[in-house]
Amino acid sequence: MFKTKKSRTILITVALILTLSVTVFAKQISEQAEIFYNNIKIYIDGAEIVPKDANGNVVEPFTMNGTTYLPVRAISNALGKDVEWDGATQSVYIGKKDQTKPDNYLDRIQYSYLNTNTRDENLQSGPFGNKFERIIGIVTDYQGKDYTNGYVMYMRNYSGDSSVKIEIPLNSQYKKLNGKLVMPKEIKTETIQETEINKDNQLCTLTIYGDSRKLFYLNNIMPSMPIDFNSLDVTGVNTISFEISSSQDSRVWAALTDLALYK
Repeated sequence: MFKTKKSRTILITVALILTLSVTVFAKQISEQAEIFYNNIKIYIDGAEIVPKDANGNVVEPFTMNGTTYLPVRAISNALGKDVEWDGATQSVYIGKKDQTKPDNYLDRIQYSYLNTNTRDENLQSGPFGNKFERIIGIVTDYQGKDYTNGYVMYMRNYSGDSSVKIEIPLNSQYKKLNGKLVMPKEIKTETIQETEINKDNQLCTLTIYGDSRKLFYLNNIMPSMPIDFNSLDVTGVNTISFEISSSQDSRVWAALTDLALYK
């Protein structure tokens, strides 16, 4: 037995509504059209979805002039994509509207801190040992620029190579990392109040690993030269690691900041 198609002839004012159609019109158009509701089912990866609008009301797909129209918001939500209607430009944005906006920031992800100074037991811990923490406050570099996000660390080394290292899980969710390393002049956070630091022009080294693969390396970094590491390819990386090291007879403050992740 064949199902009878349910048809309706209506006067449509096509002023784009997100829950109506995937077709975008630049201006309002009034036309006479016959539309058919044929109990169209939608499957995503083999699972049926029931399309609904922002208020939870079921929105039926329909056919008009031989073309099937689907509800944008319901489809986007099912695919895990944001959807936004811009009335000023009569545009629908599916996914990220601003491609320059990061998908996440590295310092929002739980990290593991490893103190890798193993040559001097007196520097393993305590008030004079290596330190590492999130920036909750302000870090200022020697160019006078302030940073309010990321991590700050301290290395005090008298008897051998010293370093601090963190590991952060990415779980293969991202493709690109941007960031910066600075050796600050001043730190004012909840737990650190330091001024006129790194004034002896101490040097440090930055190494970044994606799992076991070296993504970035630079040594002899000075307080006068903030270092940008942009567009690092982190595709498929499960764990990213940052290691900051200093040479013997040194006291170094460093900050990792503006750590932006992109999918």
